[in-house]
Amino acid sequence: MKRLLVTGLFVAIAAFLAPAAAEAHGRSQGGYGNCAPPCPPVMSCAPAPAPVQYVPQTVTRYRQEVTWKEVEETVYQSVPRQEKYQYTVSVPVTRPVTQTVTVYQQVQRPVQYTYNVCVPVTTNEERVVTTYQQVMKPVPYNYTVLVPRTVQRTVQQTSYQCVPEVVQQTVPVCRTIQVPTCDPCGNPCGYTCQRVTEYQTVSRTVMKRVPVVQNVVINEVVCESVVKQGVRQVCELVPSTQKVMVPVCRMTYQPQTATRIVCEVVPTQKQITVNVCSMEQRQEWGTRTVCEMVAQKVNRKVAVCNMVPYTETINVPVTVGTSCYASSCNPGYAASSCGSQGHGRRGCCR
Repeated sequence: MKRLLVTGLFVAIAAFLAPAAAEAHGRSQGGYGNCAPPCPPVMSCAPAPAPVQYVPQTVTRYRQEVTWKEVEETVYQSVPRQEKYQYTVSVPVTRPVTQTVTVYQQVQRPVQYTYNVCVPVTTNEERVVTTYQQVMKPVPYNYTVLVPRTVQRTVQQTSYQCVPEVVQQTVPVCRTIQVPTCDPCGNPCGYTCQRVTEYQTVSRTVMKRVPVVQNVVINEVVCESVVKQGVRQVCELVPSTQKVMVPVCRMTYQPQTATRIVCEVVPTQKQITVNVCSMEQRQEWGTRTVCEMVAQKVNRKVAVCNMVPYTETINVPVTVGTSCYASSCNPGYAASSCGSQGHGRRGCCR
């Protein structure tokens, strides 16, 4: 109900302000619109606040009502039935058939052949042979020997010393604290333990390695080259030539005859009986299930939405006739003449 009253109030205010804007636009164009002829310029008038009254008004509204309606529709159902049909079947049939085939047989027979045989023959022949004899003789030679010598030398040596150093570091520390708790009414009911992480600065000692350079005397072994003379035995080969008799073996070919068995394939014709399988077409009958669609009329209920009118009484705000009061601020029209031509609105007053 409050929503309807607010809506009616907005509608009345819009209807009240629209004609005033239209009349003002008409006067700006040089006309007066729906206003009366201009009032005699006696004095300026200003609009007085218009009182608002609420008038009951009967309005027609619509609401949705759902009703059930019985309608007839066609439904198709699948109805199976048995029917006979004829189909073709391929049946294998085996028949004996006489055929002539060629058969190959292996026949062995002796065959003579000639082959060559390698026969070794040894003969003595004279050859000139060169032999070498080893002769040892001393030969002088020079060689280098490295002689070690110890020399003292000063070098720089770097050593590291550990120096303690204190550094600052921030570490997280966890501790448990008791936090008071309250019930939904705000009354304290106890304490709960919670873990809180805090960062604390701690000191620790770090050992830092510091390099230290110092001069030390070391013993260094230096090798010096010394040339010496020596004698070594050298073996030389001295050639000597002489004639000797050596046996020489040569291979000679001699033909020989032998007999070997040769296998030959001889073809022969032969009658055999074989089974030949062929396919024959045969007609047979069978039974199968066929489904037909049958139409049936079926009544069912459907929901129908109807708009049903109903009346309701609401309060609509209505403004009463406008009155002008005299003012010496701005030039205008007479209050009596403006009020008589207002038609329940502000009229021509500004």
